[in-house]
Amino acid sequence: MCGIAGIINLSKNSIPTHPNQVSILQKMLFSRGPDASGLWQSTERNLILVVQRLATKDARKIANQPCWSTDKKIISIFNGEIYNHKELRTKLISLGYKFYSKNDTEVIANAYHYWGETFLKKLRGQFALVVYDKIKQDLIIARDEDGISPLYYSKIRDRFYFSSTPESIFVQLNQKLTLNEQAISDFIVADCISNGNTFFERINYLEPGQYIKFNLKREYHKKSKFSTYEKYNSFKQKSKNKDEYINLVFNLLSEGVKKRLEGDKEVGVFLSSGLDSSLVLGLIRHLYPKKQINTFTASFRDTLTNKLIGEQNNALKVSNYFNASNNIVPIDSRDLLKSIGSFSQPSASIMEFINHSLSRRAKEKKTEVILTGEGADEIFLGYDHNLALISKFNKNFSYLSKKFKFRSKSGLKLKSKKNIEDFYLGGGADIDVDENRDIIFNKINSRTDPYKIVIRNLIKKLKFKKNDDVEKIAFLIDFSLKIPEYFLRRSEEPSMEQGVELRFPFLQRELKELVFNIPLEIKLGKDLETKYLLREVSKKILPEHLIFPKLPIGVPAMKKEYFKRSGQKYKKPAFKDLFYQNFKEMKEIIMDGKYREIDIFNEKFLIKTIKHQSNKKTCFYDKMLWKIWNIAKWYERLS
Repeated sequence: MCGIAGIINLSKNSIPTHPNQVSILQKMLFSRGPDASGLWQSTERNLILVVQRLATKDARKIANQPCWSTDKKIISIFNGEIYNHKELRTKLISLGYKFYSKNDTEVIANAYHYWGETFLKKLRGQFALVVYDKIKQDLIIARDEDGISPLYYSKIRDRFYFSSTPESIFVQLNQKLTLNEQAISDFIVADCISNGNTFFERINYLEPGQYIKFNLKREYHKKSKFSTYEKYNSFKQKSKNKDEYINLVFNLLSEGVKKRLEGDKEVGVFLSSGLDSSLVLGLIRHLYPKKQINTFTASFRDTLTNKLIGEQNNALKVSNYFNASNNIVPIDSRDLLKSIGSFSQPSASIMEFINHSLSRRAKEKKTEVILTGEGADEIFLGYDHNLALISKFNKNFSYLSKKFKFRSKSGLKLKSKKNIEDFYLGGGADIDVDENRDIIFNKINSRTDPYKIVIRNLIKKLKFKKNDDVEKIAFLIDFSLKIPEYFLRRSEEPSMEQGVELRFPFLQRELKELVFNIPLEIKLGKDLETKYLLREVSKKILPEHLIFPKLPIGVPAMKKEYFKRSGQKYKKPAFKDLFYQNFKEMKEIIMDGKYREIDIFNEKFLIKTIKHQSNKKTCFYDKMLWKIWNIAKWYERLS
């Protein structure tokens, strides 16, 4: 991947932008693309494009960005990977286009030249891109349908800024920090932020499958969608038996892994020992029996005993079985504390720091492209709360309730409720928090919407007629909100800060469309297990002794009680006393930090929540407190 940015003057009366003004953008994007820098300004001085390149394919100077169409009319900059660039290149060559590099950015420029804005529907990959027609002065900025590659923007009067990171825009604007209250509310309840908001009041993210088209002559711009998940429901396929579906999924995953191994960089795997990452590693070895593979596994250093806690032993078994070189990366609480408030936006969990640490080790091992298993749980029904939801709303599968329960207290009490949003707000969202907003928040409670409203509005937009389709509704909720805004924010930014690109074999359109429309009884099986269908697929690659029980490894410090109804195996938490050991520092920034001037949280709530951490017997890793701590430190750094 790379870092891209730009400034657009939307009016002829705007003061022309000078290239020196983008030096901040270049500096702040450098870690994302240390291999080459690119800068271009239009002759009308109404557009400046900036790119920092991580050269994952064709490192020659001629392949550096910006790239041009054959006739030099279209210029493009791009962050990401186009996995069908070879097929598109072949088609364009047959139409008379010439190519001077192997860079997929050049394919984008020529594809836009030939197909116009409909070229976006032809792309398969992870991307944030810009194309500009010098003659017509038409400009498009776009983001892939899963939102893997980030793209943020801000319109201030008659000037439009965009960038791969929100903080680079904020620094460029040189304005006082103002927080988006709805973003804070969403974040506390659900970890992710809805409706294109960010923590910065005047900075938004481009939503998945969205693009903005500008015409700089007519001073016009319009936001549109080139891909929507709602269309998955109209996908037609012939009915098949279980074995046929298993083969289809296996073949699509194999092809997805193969495509994501292309390029000039060494490729590795973030290996947790879970089914998803183990399957990815197995498929790489299946495709390339002699390939050198590095794997990277997080392990957590106990704050009391200094011993490592986690699944590193199981990960080593998987890595050795597939003849890969495993690297154990210890996660130390002292280093974790230094990361609080350090990312472009506050962290919802310790996963940002874990991915940052894994990426740093990968970079040291000269492994600059990493494959992960993100998205598999959302596609293949990998969460206990999703199966509990199905048992509640689809009578044909009520038997699932024997094993799968709602984690929230509210979910257990709401027997009279009939709406999906009463039980489910998306993976990671806490209904109990949403139900108690008046206790948690101060003035912003009356000025922001409960997350339940966000989900209700999204469900209406999806236009499903019956609750029997609840598993499809949950899928679309997660892929509309959780995957693009939280999951990929916690992965993409921390890795790219180290100059390491993450790729996601499960996040491919054809696989999602297929699994979305497989009959539910085939996806669930009869074994009362999460991810039944994927487990059946994995049998082609993984021996049974390497399929380990699911562990909430992303939250090794979480209170055990949170998972007691989940059926998940739970090990000793590594960071149980994290807040207790750092009580003075934590209390000081939360109770007296600069962020208190904006009056977000109820003081009684803060005092009560912090008090639990003052006693070694009652302390625990409080996910809510972690988020508040991050907001406080982040605000302190930027204000």
